[in-house]
Amino acid sequence: MPHFARHLEHHNIHNPFPGIVKLEQALGHRVVSRLGANESLPKPSSPLLALFGDALTEAARLYPDPYALALRERVALLRGVETEQVLFDAGADSLILLALRLVCNAGDAVVCSAGTYPTFRYFAEGVGSRVLEVPYQQQAAQLRPDLKRLAEVARAERAALLYLANPDNPTGHYWGADDILALRNALPARTMLLLDEAYIDFCAGEDAPPPGALPQTLRLRTLSKAYGLAGLRVGYALAEQAIIAKADQIRPQYALSGLAQLAAKTVLDDPDYAPELIAATIQLRERLADALRHRDLTVLPSHTNFVSVAYANPASSEAIQRRLLADGIAVHRPPHPAMRHLLRVTAQSQALSAKVLDALAEG
Repeated sequence: MPHFARHLEHHNIHNPFPGIVKLEQALGHRVVSRLGANESLPKPSSPLLALFGDALTEAARLYPDPYALALRERVALLRGVETEQVLFDAGADSLILLALRLVCNAGDAVVCSAGTYPTFRYFAEGVGSRVLEVPYQQQAAQLRPDLKRLAEVARAERAALLYLANPDNPTGHYWGADDILALRNALPARTMLLLDEAYIDFCAGEDAPPPGALPQTLRLRTLSKAYGLAGLRVGYALAEQAIIAKADQIRPQYALSGLAQLAAKTVLDDPDYAPELIAATIQLRERLADALRHRDLTVLPSHTNFVSVAYANPASSEAIQRRLLADGIAVHRPPHPAMRHLLRVTAQSQALSAKVLDALAEG
């Protein structure tokens, strides 16, 4: 049975504005005149027309479906789950915050790897959680989350939530289905597993992730990477129906704009777009990794759309980053003290230029 923060356990919150789509479902027929939404007039001289065209301009004028039901139905078919097991929000970051609000009381322990995606800690501190970090395991040229130790800390501290990015950011490490299921089984029943799968689309040829909705688990996906919608902020979660239903009660109603929903429908309905983008990204990632290894750099194995280079010390990575920034080239240096010896480079064609590759090898 799912567990939530104390103030949510036995209290249902009702959305005062469920939107036109829910109203049409209740009525059993279409609403043809939206006279209750207080939307603007469809002014034919809108300055958006030249920029967006008719469809996007109209999507911008109207309030969106708060529940993004059309998107939920598409993803349910794509992922082999029920529509009631899918939730959309404004990107994976918003879903991280939603998960914390869903299960955490002030002072509750949450667990993560020391140096993983830093937005998790940013939001966890904002809701008053105690953030407990577990060092990564070093194995040859790999840095990987220590699943055994993460579970041990979660049990010892009766953690409300454990966050795992899989594939990991910034190390690029990927754990397969058996390891993820073993982690879930090792956690207390009350501990939410927040499984951030933002880069899962780039694991082609690897052990497939567990299918469907897992107990007391919120799985996050994004349309930023494999569908090219980073600027529109579209993400979704997969979970048990009871978790999705409770999350819907505390989620901002109109966080996912009409523009974003229309764009998401378009890319999800194109059967070739994402596979081609994923294949091109993986090919570029492997070329980049090979070019960096050819320059005798330590490149961490990656299952994402980036590669991370490990330097001997933080001073070396910082000096290289500064030289690149002076030339207007931004690579990422993780802010956590345990990860400052890394530089993370996105698999883009510019990264394969001799200027960038030579600069990265200057350490």
